[in-house]
Amino acid sequence: MEQAYLLGIDIGTSSVKTVLTDTCGHRLAEYCCCYNTIQPQPGFVEQDPDQTWWTGACQGIRACLEQSGISPAGIAGICASGMVPNLCPLDAQGRPVRPAILYRDNRAVVQTSRLRARFGWNFSLQDVTPKLLWLKEHEPEAYGRIEQVLNAHSYIAYRLTGRYSSDHDIAAIFGEVYDDQTHAWLPERMEAIGLDPKVLPPLYWPTDIVGTVTSQAAQETGLAQGTPVVAGTGDSYTILLGTGTVAANEGLIYLGTAGTLLGLRDSLDHMRGTCPFITGGAQFLGNVLTGGEITRWCKDALLSGTLDYAALEQAAAAVPAGAEGLYALPHLLGERTPTPDPLARGVLFGLTTAHTAGHVYRALLEGVAYALRDSYEHAPLPLTRLVIGGGGSRCALWRQIIADVLGRPLTSVPNGDNALGTAYLAGVALGIFDSFNTVRDQWLNTGTIITPDREQSDQYDTYFHFYQQLNTLVRPAYQALAALK
Repeated sequence: MEQAYLLGIDIGTSSVKTVLTDTCGHRLAEYCCCYNTIQPQPGFVEQDPDQTWWTGACQGIRACLEQSGISPAGIAGICASGMVPNLCPLDAQGRPVRPAILYRDNRAVVQTSRLRARFGWNFSLQDVTPKLLWLKEHEPEAYGRIEQVLNAHSYIAYRLTGRYSSDHDIAAIFGEVYDDQTHAWLPERMEAIGLDPKVLPPLYWPTDIVGTVTSQAAQETGLAQGTPVVAGTGDSYTILLGTGTVAANEGLIYLGTAGTLLGLRDSLDHMRGTCPFITGGAQFLGNVLTGGEITRWCKDALLSGTLDYAALEQAAAAVPAGAEGLYALPHLLGERTPTPDPLARGVLFGLTTAHTAGHVYRALLEGVAYALRDSYEHAPLPLTRLVIGGGGSRCALWRQIIADVLGRPLTSVPNGDNALGTAYLAGVALGIFDSFNTVRDQWLNTGTIITPDREQSDQYDTYFHFYQQLNTLVRPAYQALAALK
């Protein structure tokens, strides 16, 4: 095959990462474009899809072409993945009606509760439909101009091809308006909710070709017109793929902006043509909304950038396990698992004048580890292998803390990430690869094993149970705090 290069674009909460590979998995170029979220008030989290996602993708594509020296005509296919589910509303001209409302936005508490009570359906705060209802009720003028609702990766596919899309996997978590048996939208449910079903885009499987790069997109990105663009999917699927977590009974802790625990009941190969997170073949076992982000918050907001990550890690490593009685509840944007609570807030408990920045940083690292263990202990899926990845996993201390808190070994795959998995998904779509196992067996190495320290694990057992008690004790205070506003 003359065209032997694949382009993967990962739209994250804090950055767009683009990678260009060959079909053997060699990274020929990569680029990361960082951006900020818009938080107009507590619980509200938004981004401008044009200024963040599309601008970041364009910069990344051009940078990868320049770094690699590859002719744009040599790229066999492009795929984007991204954080999901989001509400990215476009008007009849395909322009954003307003900033996109992100998955971690908690504004639709009232709408979610009302829909649950009315229909008995299992709505959650991350779902698009309650947020769309919130938009209708609070911003009717903007709602009235919505023609289509996309997600981050489907917005990139739209800008590249001019075609609207939603992959089935993300449609299944849109918010109770998709039938996973017939693999079709349920427009009658949208109407029952009071929403216009016209906003639901055409459906594709993640490995379907949505279209090809238009002349306009070619001018903006430097790509060759006519290059195939794959539908893509949410980042939970592609990070499993990008870290080689592809076999049954394997799990992944991903420390990105959020901290996510995923597990596979079946292999990715066996689940092709299904919605694995709906069928239960793949499962969300845990989610800490401020996972990796909590370290950035500590460095930049709490400490005003006076210490960098290396200095903070060194200071935290000098503090014993348990942070000498300092505990952190890492719920700065609410709690998703194991007990959903949008009113939950971050807590530092046990502060004394003896505690330093190193104590605070270690307590935050431990708090995320406790939250992940809390979710894992409530999960029904046993895992024979547990991988750890994401930007936060580059912190050796954090990897060890999580292994010690869980009391089980972790496999670190430092060269695996979402963008790599997304590039590989493009190759699957084009028929270059016939198995998801190839990314694990040929594209990635075996990784490094982090073994838990038994003495530390025994100590963390005690500290973890106190974390659970503290988490339960303060829960009524969250409601009282919310009532004071």
